Amino acid sequence: MVTLTQMAASTEPVQFRVQATYDGAAYDPTSDPVSVAFVPVTSPPTSPDPTSGEWNTASWETDAGNPPTYWASVLVGPANGGVSLAAGSYICVIKVTDNPAVPVKTGAYLIVV
Repeated sequence: MVTLTQMAASTEPVQFRVQATYDGAAYDPTSDPVSVAFVPVTSPPTSPDPTSGEWNTASWETDAGNPPTYWASVLVGPANGGVSLAAGSYICVIKVTDNPAVPVKTGAYLIVV
């Protein structure tokens, strides 16, 4: 898993690549709601199981290509409606709500300094 670092005073998008398939073929997930949770890293480590209040609405970005690349994007930081996080280490968890599948996957570590 990749580790991202961001200053606590900075507000910027944090993005996670999402690859989806349906019946073995690439699938465009951008019509599905996407959410991101930032779960604090604990010692000893525990499973990153977000509570309902930890989910933040994310948006989709698509990079053109063959095949296209899909990104779940959420603004993190204290300005402009971003998700404000205290200094610390977090596990980023992504949830894509489809029907019937609702995959929940870890995306990255985020260290806020």
